[in-house]
Amino acid sequence: MLDGHAAAALAFTRSLGRAGHWVAVGANQGIFAAAKLSKYCRLSFEYPVSTADTAAFAASVAEFATANQIDLIVPVTDWTTLPLAHHREQISFPCPVALPSPSALNLASDKYRTVELARSLDIPVPSTWLISSPQEIETLPELAFPVVVKDRFSVRWVDNEAVFGSVAYAYSREELETRTANRLKAAGDVLIQEFVRGTGIGFSCFSLDGEARIPFQWQRIRETDPRGSGSSARQSVAIDPATAESSTKLIRAAGFDGIAMVEYKQEAGSGRSILMEINGRPWGSIQLAIASGVDYPRYVVDWWLSNTKPPKDLPFKEAITCRRMAGELTHLENLRRGTPSGWPVPYPSLWSSLMKIAIPWYPGLHYDDFAGGDFRPGVAEISNWFRVRRKK
Repeated sequence: MLDGHAAAALAFTRSLGRAGHWVAVGANQGIFAAAKLSKYCRLSFEYPVSTADTAAFAASVAEFATANQIDLIVPVTDWTTLPLAHHREQISFPCPVALPSPSALNLASDKYRTVELARSLDIPVPSTWLISSPQEIETLPELAFPVVVKDRFSVRWVDNEAVFGSVAYAYSREELETRTANRLKAAGDVLIQEFVRGTGIGFSCFSLDGEARIPFQWQRIRETDPRGSGSSARQSVAIDPATAESSTKLIRAAGFDGIAMVEYKQEAGSGRSILMEINGRPWGSIQLAIASGVDYPRYVVDWWLSNTKPPKDLPFKEAITCRRMAGELTHLENLRRGTPSGWPVPYPSLWSSLMKIAIPWYPGLHYDDFAGGDFRPGVAEISNWFRVRRKK
């Protein structure tokens, strides 16, 4: 497992360890990596920072895999999937690397291409404009503020340097021009997108030959950043046929084989599901699927190592809640700063959220970080959360 700092890497490590697999966990040099502390991690290693020197990183992973007779390499985030995809022709890996096809990976990493593909399939998307120069802002139609200013890629390389994506909000034309100009200098182009009011929902599946196997769906309860981010708490829900149809159509058109997850905002009022993005790699909330009965990591490994197809369908438990305590603490930290000026929708209450988060257990509640009796990663992650803030 690569990206040992990621929540999905910890979920994979636990799942595969419980299934009897020998698991090694790698992470960037100098980064806190909870998955390396799991009792299911048999060996850990550090590799050169994957976003700083992609060739050295890929060579280091190949060398470790050869020395330890690794059967499968599983990258988790864009920090490693994209560099490994770039170097898979130049560097000889001793075993398979669990990556989508180049075309599917490139499409999923490009938020603008994803929106354009969805639009062509009549899947609802936010109004989106790709801006490559400050002058193009003048050509935009009348906008309803706030609008979202986001990078086209979560991470991209400009002159061999990684540029990490960002998301910000502009509440006026002047602020839009300033934020856009800053991102153009850093990344070369930027997306301006309509602000969608609604609840975050997700649909995932194992796609094979255009068929969506073992589908799963959930909705967000709380987000780490209440303005919009990954979830700190989410709950499994019944599969909505319309969402499943749209997601399957998009995943099929993108050419995915393997696990994929599609994110939407369920629009307040109309109930429409508006596409946000597609992930063709393990996602941060994957522990919820595992806790609900859809153990994606095991099916990924079975597919890559023995060509075993996952079942077409699998019943899962609804109303299972999964949360990550470090994310919940950050959620409260953000609420403590107060409602952002100009925020257009109701903002969560600090005290109401604190009361909900303070309840340590209720039927159906699971944890990302303290899952399956494997407590050391969770304890270390909470300690690291406080340590980082003390340093600040």
